[in-house]
Amino acid sequence: MKKQFGKSLLLGLAMMLAAHTGFAQAVVVDGVGTDRQAAIKDASRIAVEEVVGTLVDSKTLTRNLEVQLDEILTKSQGFVKDVQVLEETDESGLVRVRARIDVDTSPDAGLMSNLQMVMALNDPRIAVVVLDQDRYGNVLGHNLAAETALADKLLSLGFHHIIDPQVAASLNDAQLLARIYSGSTQPSAIGSSLGADYLALGRVQQNAQTIKLPDGYGGGYADTLLHSANAILSVKVLRFDTGDIVATYQVSAKGVENSDEMAEQKASENAAAQAAQKLEEKFRHFSSEATGASVELDVFTSDMEAVQQLMADLRTISSVRNVYLREANGDKAILSVETSESPTGLITRLKNTSNLGIFLAGVTGTTAKLSVSR
Repeated sequence: MKKQFGKSLLLGLAMMLAAHTGFAQAVVVDGVGTDRQAAIKDASRIAVEEVVGTLVDSKTLTRNLEVQLDEILTKSQGFVKDVQVLEETDESGLVRVRARIDVDTSPDAGLMSNLQMVMALNDPRIAVVVLDQDRYGNVLGHNLAAETALADKLLSLGFHHIIDPQVAASLNDAQLLARIYSGSTQPSAIGSSLGADYLALGRVQQNAQTIKLPDGYGGGYADTLLHSANAILSVKVLRFDTGDIVATYQVSAKGVENSDEMAEQKASENAAAQAAQKLEEKFRHFSSEATGASVELDVFTSDMEAVQQLMADLRTISSVRNVYLREANGDKAILSVETSESPTGLITRLKNTSNLGIFLAGVTGTTAKLSVSR
């Protein structure tokens, strides 16, 4: 019950903050530092803390929520819209300021979206394992660079229970993991050693060759000092409790270096970076399914091509699971958007990605009213 309460509280905070998009709250605070800039930074942090404190009773904060608030406070400069220094003094080498600070109550869309995603999934424990395989499927060992890239992406999204790749590599037999990847063995065969809720299991196949150029003599080719490699990284995401494969995807990338080995490593790193972005999309999708959340958009326009473009633009947003046209009648269309975003957070993301002219007329609950034009 306590765990569920903490999860609900976090989601509530995220929605309350996101619901104030376009508004700022002004507070007057004092700050101190070794110089003027440090004093203003201190005041900004205090201002953000004070504004966030008005949205939720600090006495009810859970440990997980405190972690999320710490993340917000460490990024406090991104929440400050305007600073007016009212007083400034220098005492014993310390600068003290009193400032009027406008705090944006619609904080960084990415941070709030991440908070909602992590809490919707109850901050799960995630293990990441990537295996190197040759062209015949034989396991060569762990690809620590790819494992680290995927784990770092999850950490950057706010997940706090990522199993260290070095630990995952040492606890598990590579051949067993290969059988799990192929589907011939269930994840439960690993046992409880990882203690994970999800397993992101990948395999990398690489090949390299020397780059050749025409030698200028009778149509022949000569070796250069450069080597090119291609890496194909396939990833499956499995749930430990059910053994189900909940996501699967594949990316490929190239790398050019001074040797086959270095070129393969570069190609692998480039593929891992792409795979990390895909992994983010998958977990945003999981969170959308977990919350079952949706937003209704009342779109006022007689241009149905603009509506179709709007739907296409919405589908490019990572937090959007699907978009449905519920009704189109005269000058109005109604869209249902499956997403973990709040209406205002969704529109903010949409404005940043779409070439359409979008005007937000108002928000009520889970409904946003807007007009669009091409």
